[in-house]
Amino acid sequence: MNRFILKLLAVFTMLLDHIAFIFLDSSTLVHDVFRFIGRISFVLFAYLIAEGFHKTKDIKKYLLRLAIFAGGIELALLGYYLIGGDNMLITFNIFWTLLFGLMSLYLFFDKNHYYKILIIPLVVFAELLDLSYGGYGVLMILFFGVYQNKVTNFLHLLFLNLIFIQSPALEFIGLTEFVKIPFIQWASIFAIIFIFLYNGEMGKYRLKWFFYLFYPGHLLFLYLLDVII
Repeated sequence: MNRFILKLLAVFTMLLDHIAFIFLDSSTLVHDVFRFIGRISFVLFAYLIAEGFHKTKDIKKYLLRLAIFAGGIELALLGYYLIGGDNMLITFNIFWTLLFGLMSLYLFFDKNHYYKILIIPLVVFAELLDLSYGGYGVLMILFFGVYQNKVTNFLHLLFLNLIFIQSPALEFIGLTEFVKIPFIQWASIFAIIFIFLYNGEMGKYRLKWFFYLFYPGHLLFLYLLDVII
């Protein structure tokens, strides 16, 4: 399985998740199945960001692209807030989490080892700003990029799930008030199957801009469809 196929899986599972969130009754089995499958999506995106860090020819341009898309989506969310009144600023924009994760890798591998300490405020700010997936997402990208062994990747994913998801670790030590990620996120573990199948190759097709534009594009399409229906 090459990187192109992995990207297709990431956007497809994300699409199913958002279809369920916007259109399906939460009491239905189809809704639960789609949301379950959707938990795979972010793990694949996190892994692809880490892969992109090691494969890119220009990390600064990579950071700039993510920053531009994060800012552009934020402007669209601001417009949506001013028109419709629904406040999804910062928290609904997954590009911020991806950008923070990529920045953490940039700091970790910089020649100046003191920069590593700046990763801590990045993770803290991700939590304080309530970014999508927060510190859980940033640390996932960091761990995927620092440790490239796939068995280690699985162990780190398991560790992060134990720490951040609704149960069991936080409940066991009586810190349920810090729980931000629901139990269904445990389905993210299944993403590791596709990571193990990944062969490290780019694939015949790239369609780089398609994958950048898919996130805002599919959200706009689903929103307009919801308005029409």
